[in-house]
Amino acid sequence: MWMRSTFFLLCLLGGVSPATELLDRMVANVNGHVILLSDWEDELRFESFMSGRDPAAISPDERKGALERLIDQELLREQMRLTDEKAVDPARVQKQVESVKADYLREHGGESWDAALARYHLSEKSLEERIGSELQQAQLIDTRFRPSVQISPADIESYYKEQLVPKLPVGDPVGLAEATPKIREILVESKINQMLSSWLETLRSQAQIRIVSRDSDKGPASEGTTQ
Repeated sequence: MWMRSTFFLLCLLGGVSPATELLDRMVANVNGHVILLSDWEDELRFESFMSGRDPAAISPDERKGALERLIDQELLREQMRLTDEKAVDPARVQKQVESVKADYLREHGGESWDAALARYHLSEKSLEERIGSELQQAQLIDTRFRPSVQISPADIESYYKEQLVPKLPVGDPVGLAEATPKIREILVESKINQMLSSWLETLRSQAQIRIVSRDSDKGPASEGTTQ
């Protein structure tokens, strides 16, 4: 009884909710790495912040999608450890953070940066860590796939005629030669995304993945194992 009373007293003095402490639990296990409910909620807040959405408006399907992305991120982190992927330059991370900050403040005039972070329960440090993690994963993906992507002149011309020209305003003088660099990058990114999707499917098929719950508001709703 004394220990229980002390626990609640410490929670009250420290401003920590006992319910919050007790409700954090495992929602998935990826090759022995535990993903907690708090990790899931952090991911939802970060994604909501980056898209400028209200976290309360996230649908159940979107919540499930965020959990799947957390699983994919853990699989990619394993690959980074195996390949000894070099860390992203801190200056690059800071530059990206400043870009995100500038975009957010431009689109949400009148709201301070500190207020925006507080509204999503984020800190400058946590934002830097998340952006740094995304940049490192992007670096891994780019290093693995970009050298093998081949885009032919015929691919570029086909995209120009079928995708770009129909969307151009009447009289727009953008020609094939001028549009080629941008079209090439669009096609390269599309190929990389296709290769990444296939790679993640392979990694999942080789991994031990146990999803304990797909519902962050209730108890375990489903359970499955992928081998």
